[in-house]
Amino acid sequence: MDSAIERIQKWIEERFGTKAVDRILRPIPNFSFRPDYWTGAILVTGFIMQGLTGFLLLLYYVPTPDQAWASTHYIVSSLPYGNLLLTFHLYDAYAIILITFLHMFRHFFVGAYKKPREAMWFYGVILGLITLGFGFTGYLLPWTVISKSATDVGIGMLNYFPLWLTGPVKSFLVGNGTDAAELTRFFALHVILLPLLLALVLFLKLYTFEVHGIAPPLGHSENEEVKKTSWMPGGILYILMLAMFYIGGLLIISSVFPATLPPEYSVQAAMSVTPEPDWYFLWIYQILKLSIFGGPNIVYALILVGLLFLILFLVPLIDMKEGRSPSERPLIFTLGMIVVTSIMFLTVWAYLTPGQTIPFYQAVIYIGGIALIEALAAYAALRRHRSSAASGKAHPSIAMAVLVTSVIGASASLLLFEKGYLISVLLIAGFIYAAMTSISKIERLRK
Repeated sequence: MDSAIERIQKWIEERFGTKAVDRILRPIPNFSFRPDYWTGAILVTGFIMQGLTGFLLLLYYVPTPDQAWASTHYIVSSLPYGNLLLTFHLYDAYAIILITFLHMFRHFFVGAYKKPREAMWFYGVILGLITLGFGFTGYLLPWTVISKSATDVGIGMLNYFPLWLTGPVKSFLVGNGTDAAELTRFFALHVILLPLLLALVLFLKLYTFEVHGIAPPLGHSENEEVKKTSWMPGGILYILMLAMFYIGGLLIISSVFPATLPPEYSVQAAMSVTPEPDWYFLWIYQILKLSIFGGPNIVYALILVGLLFLILFLVPLIDMKEGRSPSERPLIFTLGMIVVTSIMFLTVWAYLTPGQTIPFYQAVIYIGGIALIEALAAYAALRRHRSSAASGKAHPSIAMAVLVTSVIGASASLLLFEKGYLISVLLIAGFIYAAMTSISKIERLRK
């Protein structure tokens, strides 16, 4: 005899046709019921919450230079639950950017961009750039002295390129150059153009995902038979669980750590502030601060950053070998580790040195040291895997352990660098040992 829950489920399937979902969406492989396989679904949840909270903020926000900060201040100080609403919108944006990076680099390390999923990688990189576009345009809207000053510096970098190349872009962003035109255009980009682009590219990515399905775990073939679960109710319930956990966690964090609104922008106030971008652009900011890129040479730093994004986009065309295991693609895997660690390290470094010009030799020492350490650690680990019978089952957690210890050690050595070279050398030696020890422990656990 059917239980009450089964009878309710059957009634819903018959009346609402929910069983037809399985004819539209692929059944879900059981191995994928882990949060790291569902970071994309968490991102969709985040974007939905951005839309809902953004709509509520639009009811009170006024996008004019004389009212932008005042209306934002009203939301924070006078509107019931307004501070919670604005803080949730902000922290949700931060979480989306962070999870976007995690989602992208997880797919990189497990080789999920390999044939036949190259298009999904291309769409993912475009979505990542759209996400950063949301961050860049939304940063200006409160019209605070920090956000306005940093945005103007960012736009001003276009002046280092030829006018025929950047003139149309600058005109598109700031119009006739007045504050009102700049704010209006950033507002339109943030609430109209970017959401439309996001919806279009997200649809294409989800469609491609349904065509090719989830990439199998490392060491398993594409056509291998696996147990699967229906979307109704198993998949839907799992997504709802993750969504509720995500939303509930952000609500708690937003309640305990409410955001504060910096002072309103004015020319006088801007003179006493060091322009600095939000945290997700700090690594680029640190590259721009290197002494070698001073003055007009800053254009080379911007070209370098552009090349990094281009290479990221072209990864599936650069690494076209069939193997997905780290031991089958050691060079691209190690370079990925170095890039991720360098981004994290540059972010921390920029946070610790606001407005300071960084000697180029320091960057060579720190980034070069990190690259050398990770290359040696990866070489040792991958060589060990190649010599074992389970070489095809190398796991990215090895790289993650090296990455975390490298960032912690390099950041700490940076803090102590001015207090003596000996301390830094000893500390660097310590985190090399920690990285190698973590590899050994992971290997023993996996066996």
